[in-house]
Amino acid sequence: MTRVGPLIIGLAVSALSLAAQSDAPRFEVASVKRAVPGTTGGRVQFLPGGRFVGENVPLEFVIQQLYGLRDFQIVAAPPLKDIIKDGNAARYQIEGKGREDSTPEQLREMAKTLLADRFQLRSHMDTRELPVYALIPESSGVKGARVPDGKGGGIEFVANGWIRGFGTRVGSLAEVLSRFVDRPVVDQTNLPDVLDFDLIWTTIDNANPDTPPGCHPSVLEMAKRPRYEKTKLTCPSLFTAVREQLGMRLDARRAPVPVLVIDSVQLPTPD
Repeated sequence: MTRVGPLIIGLAVSALSLAAQSDAPRFEVASVKRAVPGTTGGRVQFLPGGRFVGENVPLEFVIQQLYGLRDFQIVAAPPLKDIIKDGNAARYQIEGKGREDSTPEQLREMAKTLLADRFQLRSHMDTRELPVYALIPESSGVKGARVPDGKGGGIEFVANGWIRGFGTRVGSLAEVLSRFVDRPVVDQTNLPDVLDFDLIWTTIDNANPDTPPGCHPSVLEMAKRPRYEKTKLTCPSLFTAVREQLGMRLDARRAPVPVLVIDSVQLPTPD
């Protein structure tokens, strides 16, 4: 009798797991194929009409887009990392079709199920102590801060190395800044206000000899337009730009960060 209990429990857990998997949202039609080796570029799109497309993408990039994570937030043992990472012949053409009225969030959940079915991807969320940049106010005060007016806001990607904020929460700014540095940016300002700002910095792409120091050619081109022509163009490093243009700074620290732990993954089953 001592063996029967664990066996029954194990079977029950397996049954529940299979039931949950069968109830997961799925595409009506889906395809996973190897991308043509040597193809450049790659993107993930959630399209009208219930379409999801991953074009010439490594599995790790798809996971990032589906879970809203950066590469340093995906944790996997070396053999599993080898399967999901970018590399020669390690990119895929992934397509799925759901209901015509499917929302991007619904498509995202269907795509997660597709990865579970075809790549046998199993994962769980966890929290790990990782290096971060804490976004904190300078002693001189945050620039462009104001009381929220209830009209909402957002961040505009103006050019390569230029973002413009209007009614932007600091937490949203921190999420965007995380895309441009080598670790997560965590909002530690405790600022209830929203921000209106232009943040302009140098980029690695600055190869044009006729460009003033730091400013990317696309920044100069956008600055000619009436909407932006009064913007002061200074293009220091991102860290200097945050300090000088926003009145904040990026301080290297360690802090708890959400991560996705890859428990298992396999090369995909063919169509």
